[in-house]
Amino acid sequence: MNDMLVLRAGARSGKTTQLIARAIEAAKTSQVILLGIGSSSAANLRSRLRPIAERAVPVAEIGELAAEIAHFADPALRAIDEASAYRVFERAAEDLFAGNWPPTEATIDVEVAELRSPERFLEHARHLVERLRRAAIAPRDVVERAARGATAFYAHPPNLSSPSLLAYLNDTARGSLEVDNEELLRQHRREMDLAKIVAELYARFEASLQGEHLADRLATLSLATAWLRSNPATEARGTFAFDAVFVDDAEHCDERMHDFLSALVEGSSSRLILACDEEGAHRPMQGARVERLADGESERLTASARIDVRPTVERSPNRESEAQRVVAWIDERIAAGTATEDIAILLRDLDDGVRFEHALHDRGIATARAGRCNFFRLPEILDAFALLCWVADPYAHGALLRILEGPRIALSDASIASLCGKAASDQSSFFDGAERTSDDARAKAIRLGDNVLSGAADPFLSELARERIAWLRAFHARSCELVASAPLLDAIDAIWNEGLAPSGAQGEARERSRQILLGALRSRIADCDAGYGIAALFSLCEHLHEVAERERTDVEYRRREGFVTIAEIDAATGLSFEAVAIPSLQAGLFPAYYVPPAFLFTPTYGLAARENAGGAKSTRAAKHAYVNYRYKLRERHIEQERRLFAFARSRANSALLLTASGRPTRGINTPEFLEEYRR
Repeated sequence: MNDMLVLRAGARSGKTTQLIARAIEAAKTSQVILLGIGSSSAANLRSRLRPIAERAVPVAEIGELAAEIAHFADPALRAIDEASAYRVFERAAEDLFAGNWPPTEATIDVEVAELRSPERFLEHARHLVERLRRAAIAPRDVVERAARGATAFYAHPPNLSSPSLLAYLNDTARGSLEVDNEELLRQHRREMDLAKIVAELYARFEASLQGEHLADRLATLSLATAWLRSNPATEARGTFAFDAVFVDDAEHCDERMHDFLSALVEGSSSRLILACDEEGAHRPMQGARVERLADGESERLTASARIDVRPTVERSPNRESEAQRVVAWIDERIAAGTATEDIAILLRDLDDGVRFEHALHDRGIATARAGRCNFFRLPEILDAFALLCWVADPYAHGALLRILEGPRIALSDASIASLCGKAASDQSSFFDGAERTSDDARAKAIRLGDNVLSGAADPFLSELARERIAWLRAFHARSCELVASAPLLDAIDAIWNEGLAPSGAQGEARERSRQILLGALRSRIADCDAGYGIAALFSLCEHLHEVAERERTDVEYRRREGFVTIAEIDAATGLSFEAVAIPSLQAGLFPAYYVPPAFLFTPTYGLAARENAGGAKSTRAAKHAYVNYRYKLRERHIEQERRLFAFARSRANSALLLTASGRPTRGINTPEFLEEYRR
């Protein structure tokens, strides 16, 4: 593109500063916008602009801007999250799983790879469809491309007994290569059946989104791109007409983002200016297309020579001692004068951060998470969520049990068993000892909810337990009134404030960290835009249950005074810290083991399924094993992990700690990054 300028520079070279300076200068005479790739990138841009020219230069995350444009083009359009999109995809497969599709006269055999396990098949098909959508392969093209790829492989099979191929594969995959022509023909038929099924699911999913005016992140980017291309005139675009578009961290743009940015400056004299660190492009296997930045004019920024931080490299005997060593190192940095908020622990998987959080809290250091994680596995989040579920539905058995066992009520097992039992007999008041009624045949879950609200089992409880249940009963009544009369978010704040036990005194590290987590959950709830009243709260809880199962929740980074950041590496895009610790540098954690997708789709070989449904000799398909070897997917995965490791190291300005735990492995299939770095 002739209207694209790429500012190329390495990490900590000042490219973001120069990009912002150019945006501020351009804003004096023209309409501009500054875009970040991801929430952390946009937050970093906002924080840097705040003291300078926040009002003069609007900042947005690229997905947010696309959603605004898509909604402007179709006001009835409703943006949905990952869990809601999965539900739409699940509905598209209902006929298939019910045996109503394909019709009986069709030639498709539904006994294809993994379809005998519907939930697993749905997960893998959904991931494949997302990759197809990201690559702009339409449903109508899936079968044609799969047929061409099948012909390329099955009509002229490669040498499946090649020594290099056999040496590359593990024992399980190696057994899949023992096939004859008849077996290859059978696998070919199953593969084409799978392609037709995936294409139909893909088409039904897209039709459902359009018919219900729904759009997930990929759909909003595509819809916004289509609207921009059909409305190239400045007058038609209105507030979405820009003379210059500035984009930071452009090395992380995927195909759909590049199309959107091109459409944003198409048909006018607009200019696209992107800041790019080519060495920081650490997600090519997830769709990043840094090669598309080669189309425009390039300008390599000159900056002072970057000094790589000399790291401290250590290996601990176990994971607990590693966490203690990392925390001790952080304590040393704080004692040396580094501000707490200028210290970060960067992790390949944010779910590994719990042990570091506990160790830091023990030393009185508060923590704040950033990145994608299994948010609804954290005890603090589960306690808060249980309260909402029980207020919405007093017979939510799991939520009520968690409340009764939790720190706020803390009933004994014996008291909970009494509450789960039959209610007191109506005649009990005439006698000194309470007796159970003899005609209560309800399930335990129903009895528990009813006994807590009605007090029918109170005579069987100790005095302390009765007091706590009486408080809980009154709390439920007050909470229902709040939800019915106040805005939902205000009611939720009040419910948590009264119903959750603090983790410590107001200023203690654990309590401060817990409040940050609750704030993140509140933000996630605000994104749902649930509405008002008990019915809205009930629907919200049902949706969050699906979110907990299907989605790794994204916690946005914010710089907070007095908090150590524990972040997923991807969440550190655009950020740097004075001191950075990168733990868990061992095989299986960082780098993660390579697990090939169940369904692969390549330009040359089309579709390849891992499972060999109905195969007499092997549970794996020969083509899937060969494609992994042909494209060296394991090596590409490890190379991507190395780039991610280099990116994480570049986030440190003055101090860097690299650690691992346990004994190093031989590093044959998956290397040990810590040992590599030592050498």
